[in-house]
Amino acid sequence: MFKILIVEDTLTIREEIHDILVMEGYTVFEAENGSIGFEIALKKHPDLIISDILMPKLNGFEMYEKLQNNKKTKLIPLIFLSAKAEKSDIRAGMSLGAEDYLTKPIDVEDLLNTVKIKIDKKLLLAQEIIDKTTTISSILQQQKKELDNYAQLISHELKTPLRNISDILIWIREELAHPISSENSINSIELLEKKVERMELLLIKLEQYKNIRSSSFKKNKINLNSIAKKVIAKLQVPSHIKVEIKNKLPTLFADEIMLEKVFEILIQNALDHIDKKKGLILLACETTEEDYLFSIKDNGIGIKTKYHEKIFEMFQTIDSNNSTGIGLSIVKKIISYYNGEVKVESKTNKETIFYFSLPKKGTMNALLTPDHLKKKDNDTLSN
Repeated sequence: MFKILIVEDTLTIREEIHDILVMEGYTVFEAENGSIGFEIALKKHPDLIISDILMPKLNGFEMYEKLQNNKKTKLIPLIFLSAKAEKSDIRAGMSLGAEDYLTKPIDVEDLLNTVKIKIDKKLLLAQEIIDKTTTISSILQQQKKELDNYAQLISHELKTPLRNISDILIWIREELAHPISSENSINSIELLEKKVERMELLLIKLEQYKNIRSSSFKKNKINLNSIAKKVIAKLQVPSHIKVEIKNKLPTLFADEIMLEKVFEILIQNALDHIDKKKGLILLACETTEEDYLFSIKDNGIGIKTKYHEKIFEMFQTIDSNNSTGIGLSIVKKIISYYNGEVKVESKTNKETIFYFSLPKKGTMNALLTPDHLKKKDNDTLSN
């Protein structure tokens, strides 16, 4: 059963409260002043303290301050007893953080109701702490698992090109020792340059992936139509490929740099996989009751169904030697921050459509500008 500590210098009042609480099934401890009460609180860890204010040695307010300054006792709720609910007592208690008072003489019903409410609050707080601790523990375990996987993947992805570079250097050394044709050496050097470039690109992408964390996200009003046009202008689009925005993209509250990166990766991915004489990439957005659903469609080589989940994992590539296998995992990480989803639909040798969703909750505030709000208020008044 729950433990309650009574701190009261008047014996008759202390015994009266003791008897009432014991009859209700509580385990009760008693103290005749704040000094003794503090020591009992440290040893017994009560679920609630009921304390008088005016007491010798250490009064109720002084004891409460000591309890609040001690890690072991700061979360114990407290109810003050006062001969009169004087404003000076209430103000003094509130300045310390105390909220509940009972006046003497004690009303049994008020006492039991107040005790039950305080203990229920403590239980609720304790459950919230347990839930948060469990959630944090789960997150930390997941992060540790991701970090372990991340370290293994990085080790593998860097070791492979390093071995290749080592082999190429051996070939060059042998060719220089027995010079027959400079062409072989030139080819080896060009191959070496490509491997170094790939490693540099890999490290850049890894840095980008690492920098995607909650603290990196800003929330500003952004026009995704303008951002998409900016990305298209920045990318090197071949003359035989058209990139079009099918319908106007929305304005919302989100991080401009992060969503620009999403469009850049997905459009570049489409450009890299178009094999037709006339390529076409279409950007579009549909609005549902809960989400904005964006799509990037191309008429390229397509992606086999068995790769549809795999391509969003770190270092997963299909057939491109130039790809680091990190780009789409960056997209997934960014969209996941907004509790959105990323998926792909594809028909081999015909088309590929990448979809990503952004929930309206948390991003749609930009749609209600001051002018919209003003108009809305005027419409309401006119009705």
